[in-house]
Amino acid sequence: MRHRLIQIISSVIFVLLLFNLNLFAQGMSRSNGIGFRIGSWNITNHPTRISSSGYGKDGSVDIGGAGVWLFYFSRLHNNLFLELSLGAVGGAHEEHSNFIVESTEATAIIPFLLGLRYDLLSPKIPSSLLPYVSFGGGPYWITKVETKNKYLYQDETIIESGQETGAYLGIGTNLLIASWLGLNFDMKYHFIDFEFEKGHSGLELGMGLCLMWGRKREMFQIKDIRLVVKDIYPAYYQFYNSYPIALVSVKNLASYPIEVKVKSVVRPYSERPKNSEYVLIEKGKTKDIPVTAIFGKSLLALSKREPAILDMEVEARAGKVFSKTISERITLHSRNAWNGEMDKLNLFVTADDEEILTLSRKIIANKRLKINSDLNNFDKAKVLFNELKNRGIHYHSDPNIIFYKDDRVQYALETLKLKNGDCDDLVVLFASMLESAGINTAFVEVKDPDKEIAHLYLLFDSALDLALGYRISTNEKRYVVREKRNGKQSIWVPVETTLIDIGFDEAWKIGATNYLKEGIIRNGIEEGWVRIIEVE
Repeated sequence: MRHRLIQIISSVIFVLLLFNLNLFAQGMSRSNGIGFRIGSWNITNHPTRISSSGYGKDGSVDIGGAGVWLFYFSRLHNNLFLELSLGAVGGAHEEHSNFIVESTEATAIIPFLLGLRYDLLSPKIPSSLLPYVSFGGGPYWITKVETKNKYLYQDETIIESGQETGAYLGIGTNLLIASWLGLNFDMKYHFIDFEFEKGHSGLELGMGLCLMWGRKREMFQIKDIRLVVKDIYPAYYQFYNSYPIALVSVKNLASYPIEVKVKSVVRPYSERPKNSEYVLIEKGKTKDIPVTAIFGKSLLALSKREPAILDMEVEARAGKVFSKTISERITLHSRNAWNGEMDKLNLFVTADDEEILTLSRKIIANKRLKINSDLNNFDKAKVLFNELKNRGIHYHSDPNIIFYKDDRVQYALETLKLKNGDCDDLVVLFASMLESAGINTAFVEVKDPDKEIAHLYLLFDSALDLALGYRISTNEKRYVVREKRNGKQSIWVPVETTLIDIGFDEAWKIGATNYLKEGIIRNGIEEGWVRIIEVE
């Protein structure tokens, strides 16, 4: 009978395993569970059978042992669980002669056991079959009732009860049907009074169901989230595609290396979610993972500051994939906002804007400049600057906006429409016009230690070789010798764009004078308070 039961249980495990491989691969059990199982345990030392002779007048009935169990488990650490079991197992032996029961022997055992269970498979193995080993012990309450028919209609009953201490060793498996439900198959050997194959000691086979809840064992922990960029400026939207907005610090809690990435999105301003590269984190180690975001031109439609949420999904893989979702609040600024970083001002230059391209080409074409002339760039710049003057563009300082830390920068088309702007607005306008005409430009930032307010003007590349400087001026102090982007030297011309309403010649003269005084005579370039920033 026992061999038959073992065959049935083995067949059931095999069939369910085949069915379940594609059903719900878990690989990691939850932290708590409770369940029940039925089992077979021969506590009477008689095989389960019915025997008879004499046409059924004489015979015996043996039930070796069967019972039910309630069990509970809770994770202590990683794959190690605390296991608590309460069972009730009973068995009986009866003999009869001439259809009269001569003796009956019934045995009941109630174990209350505390033990440990260790899951054998690593959580990174994508399997719904979770085999384990277990051991433990505790009290076994044993009651034995024996009734004998000594005389006709007179029975003698003997009741024996007591408590014995014992232990068990076991193997089993949980077969996960869902993250909260599993089939349990268990095999234990009980050592009653720590005896082997004596008394009630023996092998128990069982199967049942368990309900699970609580958190799965964590593969990783998010230790910290540090916002690198709390304020998002629309003009810089392409910059954020590669520059980290945040750093997510992730610790590997698994006993093996894992790979972690972060997917981020700022709805509705992200064109699509942005995935970081997978970062390998060794056992017990912590690494920072940079978070970037893909913003589109829709960000340029913002007319005022507003809050937004940076949603991040941290994903770890090691055979299986596990993820956590986190969020951080950020601020989106208006399309014209600028945080004062000179290295970012070039992002407001819109040389590729179709209207700017059309306008600069039209202005230059109307002047019918000589093609292939050494002064081609210089003449183009002069024509464009003076045309802006003729259109009534003039300098106007920004209003003093109290409690607002950002400066405001106008795009070239906005300045053309408003016909005025401050120093950064006019520099952006002139740089956009020159760059659209194929002329390289650079900003000159002046943070004079003797003045409270910084200033800005422009340099443009005349494309003239050093030996041809006399073609624009015999005074070498009227221009600046710099290396081109290809490494060759050329003559660059400084222009004070705030003097746009008095014409190119005067703006050039003042620009050159300021560069000489501040950058050279007062050592501003050497001391770092005069900086030249390429427009790229």
